[in-house]
Amino acid sequence: MNTPRSNPQVEVPSLRKLLAATGLALAVAAALLVTIVLPAEYGIDALGTGRALHLSELANATEKPAGAPAAAPAESETARAEPVSLSPELVPSPTGDAPTVKNTFIGQRRPFQFDSREITLAPGEGMEIKYNMRKGAGLVYSWTAGATLFYEFHGEPDVKPSGKQGTDYYESYDLDDKKGKTESHGTFLAPSTGIHGWFWENKSDKPVTLKLVSAGYYDWISQNRKDKHTALKPMDPYSFPSHPKVADEILK
Repeated sequence: MNTPRSNPQVEVPSLRKLLAATGLALAVAAALLVTIVLPAEYGIDALGTGRALHLSELANATEKPAGAPAAAPAESETARAEPVSLSPELVPSPTGDAPTVKNTFIGQRRPFQFDSREITLAPGEGMEIKYNMRKGAGLVYSWTAGATLFYEFHGEPDVKPSGKQGTDYYESYDLDDKKGKTESHGTFLAPSTGIHGWFWENKSDKPVTLKLVSAGYYDWISQNRKDKHTALKPMDPYSFPSHPKVADEILK
């Protein structure tokens, strides 16, 4: 016959241990509130953890109802309001579908223009080609030269900074006056309304042929050659009689 065991004594935690456990629980809860709940639910990210863990995007995932449509701004206000940089923002889908990527393009007010020209610079000659662009307009370009050319890619904003009115003010974007280049290719986004483009200089003792091709959102072309300023009209790609009939080249 087995002898029944006596019930063990249950130790009641002291008040000191209870207070310590309660304090630890409150600290953990506060940490979760600040690092996870506030960034995910309300977009409040004091410590930066929501941005690091992509929790802040959840606060913007719910679509807000659109208000009454505002009156269309004047054209000058539209030009001032255009963003001058692309800042893609990934917004997760609340339903698990593909995420939405915002701020990936800048709308333009008219179709793009096209420009293609071939210029021969004499020994020691320099010249400028610039495009009149609105703030936020884009330019895709390529230029090649038969020999090294020294150049500067710069812009002259229509509205000059305070104190620079009446001066030959310009802003430099890319400068190579030490070694020079034979080609350059890129995409440019106008930071201001004005004329933006290149100054090339042939420092050699032989003529150099320059070929420039560009497509973008510009209204007219400024040429400065031999101290003569000329406004040139760009080509409208939609006015061409037909697309060139070139056979497709199959890569695979």
